[in-house]
Amino acid sequence: MGHVNMAEVLRESDLRTWIENFANVVLRERDHLDELDSAIGDGEHGSNLAQGMTAVLTLLRDSEFTDLREMFDAIGMTIVNSVGGASGALYGTLFLRFSDAGDGRRELDLGILTAALASGMAGMMELGRTKAGDKTMLDAIHPAVEALSSARDGSLAMALERAAQAATQGRDATAAMLARRGRGSYLGDRSLGHVDAGATSMAALFQTLSDTVRQSPTPSSGQPDSSTAVVDPERAT
Repeated sequence: MGHVNMAEVLRESDLRTWIENFANVVLRERDHLDELDSAIGDGEHGSNLAQGMTAVLTLLRDSEFTDLREMFDAIGMTIVNSVGGASGALYGTLFLRFSDAGDGRRELDLGILTAALASGMAGMMELGRTKAGDKTMLDAIHPAVEALSSARDGSLAMALERAAQAATQGRDATAAMLARRGRGSYLGDRSLGHVDAGATSMAALFQTLSDTVRQSPTPSSGQPDSSTAVVDPERAT
């Protein structure tokens, strides 16, 4: 495990690294996400999301932002404009709604971060007309936001670790759920036994957020942890 960042705020640099790390995971797990999606969907969740996150890597490499609102607005719009299918609209909405909390800010504490993620989740629910238990990405983000909302003590790193664990548990729970949205909803009982691809990528979003805090570089080395090294978008294919 890398150096534990005990700071009680997430700086702009931390949030950039989070999104870069998430993009790297999506690119690495693209085929696995497609395979999961092929069981009850169109089989393109990984490919579509990888296309969008490659565009986001380019955005972050080439851009500077006045505040976190501008950064997450740009991330959200990049995803909306480059990701096909429902996942583009849902992830785009998540980050666009998240961005409101960054107005005039260059760092977020736990309370503001939680409110931002809750707002993003609400936007996803409104857009998708879905709720927890429908076998979607909401089944990962909902327990994660609940875990953050209930955090009363301990470090930011501890709260994010608990949120990541809750998201992973929510992801795994989708295997026992009937799909109630999208193509999977036409399968009935045949959708049982399959983990939802959207919940899987959403759990990765929270895991990379936790890892970004816990695997920050040590003051002495200044070198990024190898597990979270940024992929060059020009080589992401």
